[in-house]
Amino acid sequence: MQFSAREYVRGNLALLMLLGMYVFTGLIVGMMVFVTDIDVLHFSIIIHTFTLLIVALAILAESGNVIFNESEADILGHLPISSRTYFAAKVLNLFLFTSLLAAAANFFPAIFGSWAAGANLLFIPAHALSALLDALLATALIVTSYGILMRMVGRERFDSIIAYSQIIMVLVFMFGFQIMPRVMDINQLARGFHWYYLLFPPAWFAGVTLVLIGKPQLYALALAGIGITTLAVLGQLAIHKVGSDYSSFVARLTYREGTRKRRAASTSIITPATTRGLADQLKSVWLARPAERAAFDLVSIYLRRNREVKVRLYPSLAYFVFVPLLAIFSEGLPDPFSRRGVDAYALMGALMICYVALTAVEVLRFSEHHEAAYIFRVAPVARLGDIYSGFRKAVMTWVALPGFAVLFVLYGILWRNPLHAALLLAPWGIITPAALTLGFLFRETLPLARKYQKGQQTSRNLLLFLVCFVVLSLFGGLQAAAIKGRLPVVDVTFPYWLFIALSLLISAFFYVTLRALSHETRAIQPADIAGQ
Repeated sequence: MQFSAREYVRGNLALLMLLGMYVFTGLIVGMMVFVTDIDVLHFSIIIHTFTLLIVALAILAESGNVIFNESEADILGHLPISSRTYFAAKVLNLFLFTSLLAAAANFFPAIFGSWAAGANLLFIPAHALSALLDALLATALIVTSYGILMRMVGRERFDSIIAYSQIIMVLVFMFGFQIMPRVMDINQLARGFHWYYLLFPPAWFAGVTLVLIGKPQLYALALAGIGITTLAVLGQLAIHKVGSDYSSFVARLTYREGTRKRRAASTSIITPATTRGLADQLKSVWLARPAERAAFDLVSIYLRRNREVKVRLYPSLAYFVFVPLLAIFSEGLPDPFSRRGVDAYALMGALMICYVALTAVEVLRFSEHHEAAYIFRVAPVARLGDIYSGFRKAVMTWVALPGFAVLFVLYGILWRNPLHAALLLAPWGIITPAALTLGFLFRETLPLARKYQKGQQTSRNLLLFLVCFVVLSLFGGLQAAAIKGRLPVVDVTFPYWLFIALSLLISAFFYVTLRALSHETRAIQPADIAGQ
């Protein structure tokens, strides 16, 4: 396939930016060796935990574009390519991507680790090799799991299961790498070996590092043996259970089964006229202009039905649930309006909804059907803002509002006070429409109009997280001060009702300002002069 030079550079720029972020993050994490007396075992476990987490989350976001590319059956199906060769190309594609991420994240830790207690210069090549094993484990686990799932279910169920199972997998990875270090006292930098290290995958590859640097203690050999055995088992499953029939699995997913039940037009269920009329009336109020309504319908259909969008977006939905659930399992989640005071986890859960909504905007900029985006150039759309408004309202309707509803139920049950849950979430519901306009600044953001390049989603998610954390944390700090009733610096009374009123004013100001900066009043360009 051929792309313009500008698009090719943009795709590589996203990947380079992602690698740069991980190099910087690895630098920060690796600096712990100079401020603590951590030994080589626990330093290696912490770095492998960090590596496996970022690699696993990245491959969850990117794997759908490689493993489940429906157009490949039409392009490669007639060629004499064996199923195992086809499968091997897929695995190597993903492994190269995860290896780049692991190498970037471990560049500085591999060097700094030679200063850990009990380490030597052999730590550099030893840790580099074991970091690649992290990438291989994440790749093998995801590919094998999806491959076995292909054998068990048909296309219709597969599209739904794969999207929702990714939410569960994100929660498993994030909870596992938050709770297990607490159990193992890694945060206290405990020395010595503990039996539960045998259950923790990052400890397995720490054992590989110890063996390679010349410290083959019995526990190190046991850890390394478990890690290598696990990789061997996953490899055998991948070769025999997935690779041998992979081509037929992909073809079956690409082409719908002939026995699929289709509802005939003559037997379709007719919605009562009163129901249709009410729905149309509500929609006409919420979406006043035809172009706005069309953009809303387009984005809504892709959010609900398109597998590519669901696979890349749905894992992000786990983030706003992860924060309060982590608080419940670790420190509890008290009612911020009670005597125990404000807990940051409750506010972070609401902040994550804004982050996930912005992530949805970024995901929906890309589509496998991007070539159909010419319709935006030829349709008589007077204002770019009509498309943007329908785009934002679809994300608000199908992503943000359900997220607030889930948190409202969760907080209401935990605090046994739905009013307090509503009071906490109301300012965030007010500020979310303004936050969504950040995704439309200084560029033309048409829905489903760009071809996706590897690494773009992960790099954009990291940037969005940093922006949300910096900007919206200020809003969260102001809310915490309002809950306490006083501003901390000037020591002035600050009632909560005043904060809600300020939320309305702040949201309105930024909404109008950011829409103006997005140039929403201009018309869509009739030709793609940006080279997209």
